[in-house]
Amino acid sequence: MVEPTGPDHGTAAAATQSTPVAVGALRVGGLSLARHQLGLALALGCERIICATHPHEPEMPVLRQAAEDAGASFHAVPGVRGMLGLVSVADDVIAFAEGLLVLPELMLPLIEDGACVLSQPIEIGLAAGFERLDINHASAGALRVPGRLIERLAGVPDDADPFSILQRVALQSGVGQRVLPASALEPGHWQLVRNDEQAHAVEEGWFRLHTHDGGAQGLSGRVARRGVRLLGPALLHAGSGGTVVALAGLVLCALALVTGWFGFTATGCVLAAGAWVLFLSASLFGRVERRSLRLARPRLAPMRVYGGVLDLTLALLLLWNESPRMGQELAYRAFEPVMLLGLLRLASALMPPERAAWVSDRALLAVLLGAASMVGWLDSAIMALALLYLGLALNAVHRASQLTSA
Repeated sequence: MVEPTGPDHGTAAAATQSTPVAVGALRVGGLSLARHQLGLALALGCERIICATHPHEPEMPVLRQAAEDAGASFHAVPGVRGMLGLVSVADDVIAFAEGLLVLPELMLPLIEDGACVLSQPIEIGLAAGFERLDINHASAGALRVPGRLIERLAGVPDDADPFSILQRVALQSGVGQRVLPASALEPGHWQLVRNDEQAHAVEEGWFRLHTHDGGAQGLSGRVARRGVRLLGPALLHAGSGGTVVALAGLVLCALALVTGWFGFTATGCVLAAGAWVLFLSASLFGRVERRSLRLARPRLAPMRVYGGVLDLTLALLLLWNESPRMGQELAYRAFEPVMLLGLLRLASALMPPERAAWVSDRALLAVLLGAASMVGWLDSAIMALALLYLGLALNAVHRASQLTSA
């Protein structure tokens, strides 16, 4: 797959897939390697996509639609020489080796500094299946070269490997090597996938990298992340992914409201807790799509929408709860639930992320409320939790003012 931008922008990108049926169509995380490389190219700012393959391959319509949705043009050419008329001397060309799978954030700082052939230590590269460059270095499967070098492919047979030929031309033309940093050489960060066995082998590590969150998480976040890592690849291969998880969360919210309407508040709270874990899982799927696919439009709602749905569900459950004050007007009965959830949001917004993850954990809150409902202490629990959140918010404001005054 090859991708250049127009002459006005002076930058072009190319990802080569010489035989997508054999390698480019292999799936990692439910998506083809060609689609992963397209996401990588879009992350690098490519505006023109050229795929050196048969134009009628089954994957081509998917790639074309994804490229056009992101505002890039797409061209499928039958061989190496098909690229000649699509790349001008004013372009830069970024090329990817067939089967390269890499995190976009690792590639970007290496490519954006100008023409280069990315390389790595020979012992690491050869063991991973990359091509030898010299006695000390192996290819890293990516390069950036001036568009004028594409003209040297005019005499190359159409069945030649575009990346390998272009890499050789670049080195012969004096384009320097740029060695991968140690962070890119960590297991799973920069790899070459050549067959179905390798695709299955790298999938777990790839999914772990894309769902890794550098900060601390609450209990629900940890449960959601573990579930996504276990079931995520299967759901993505099935073509559903986070969409079915988000729908399942909405279904649990609906069931929680039904049970709450009939007076089973504790059951409704447990269902709401399950819905929150599913919403967090759907958010993780959305992160995978944003990081690896660079979708023009997210398929899933943002987390703030899920939070609003869950808060509304909890508020209605608490509002419908039978209590000695059930004869009060609606506004009075709604005051405590609304204050509780409002103070939760305020406290979590004022606190550091690692503490806010626990404070804003709606599943923990729902379980506590459900347990209190079972023993008849729900009203007292609502007031106690509201005071707790108020105290946490005031403490966070106090700490912030001390830091500011210091």
